[in-house]
Amino acid sequence: MREIIAFKPNVPITVALAYTDGLQVEGRFGDQIMYTLADERVMYVPPLVRQRLVELGVQPGEPFTICKSERKQGNRRLIEWQVKKDDAPSDQPCWEKPPVNGTGNGHAGPKSSSAHDVSYLQNALASSIDAAIAAEQYAATQGFSVRFGSEDLRAMALSLYIQHARESGLR
Repeated sequence: MREIIAFKPNVPITVALAYTDGLQVEGRFGDQIMYTLADERVMYVPPLVRQRLVELGVQPGEPFTICKSERKQGNRRLIEWQVKKDDAPSDQPCWEKPPVNGTGNGHAGPKSSSAHDVSYLQNALASSIDAAIAAEQYAATQGFSVRFGSEDLRAMALSLYIQHARESGLR
């Protein structure tokens, strides 16, 4: 099975396509485009990313950067996908700002390692959700019905967080 890229909020990733065209698949949250990458990994993105890749004229083997940008507007969490060729300058916030700290109150948050821990926990949860979506999609292509619930996602995220804490010597 090929590795599936899990896009973490506000973390840009540089990739290159193996082929110009992606394959449209139906996902848990609507239509997505599956691209095979030059390094044999795959990524699932919304159709709007395909449109942006066509606009930019991205060719197979040509590196580009993609970012799943997250921002809060009141109580709502908004996701914006940003794509740029590596040779193009960008004034987009995803390339400049660190990940949101989840406070939503305008304060910078604590300067200690606990801010990093909160950020890592948020990334672990986002990674768990992305992995669950990808696993459900893969299972569907193999004729299986697999569904992850909130308890499953929480368990996966906590496992990732505990593993990170052990490896980095956190208590």
